[in-house]
Amino acid sequence: MSNTNTLQNKIQKEITELTRSINTIIDNFKQLKNPLQESKEKVPVATNQLDKISEQTEAATNHMLDLIEKMSIREDEVISGLRELRKLFPENNEKMTRLLDIIIDKVNLNANDAFTLMNALQFQDITSQQMNHAAALLEEIEVKLIKIQEVFGTATESDLAGAVSHQKKGRVYDPHADLYEKKTEQKDVDSLFNKVKTDS
Repeated sequence: MSNTNTLQNKIQKEITELTRSINTIIDNFKQLKNPLQESKEKVPVATNQLDKISEQTEAATNHMLDLIEKMSIREDEVISGLRELRKLFPENNEKMTRLLDIIIDKVNLNANDAFTLMNALQFQDITSQQMNHAAALLEEIEVKLIKIQEVFGTATESDLAGAVSHQKKGRVYDPHADLYEKKTEQKDVDSLFNKVKTDS
């Protein structure tokens, strides 16, 4: 009989301990629910913010590129006008010829700087790709958070629909896009300057 009582006591202790453990796990799950919900709600906000920044920088960059292109066209027109003006002066007027050559050189420098600015504005494309990569990672996290909520039984139909819509967005990006990886060879720079000199 005492063996039976001892065995019953042991089983009762084990069941009590198991009940405490299960209650602790349930409490932990309840505590996890709020941060999960909060994180799931903040991920789309962060993703939308990244998209907004990308769209705004793209619009500003395109505006600058348009202005630089218009400036470049005007620079070409100024160079043509100066060359025509040079033809109007007799060759013995060295002072005027030298002055026109100096002005043409300065206009060419401005045109080169405009080209350099256009090239530098490629940062926006690189930045946009990096932000798309970050947004895609956030969307993956959101989907995983929703799956965890499904396990807890707290995911709603709108949560699931939102996750599906993000997956369908289909972002295009190079996760390794880097503005500083591009290397310009000195021969390419020399070739560009030689071309500018021969054009003028």
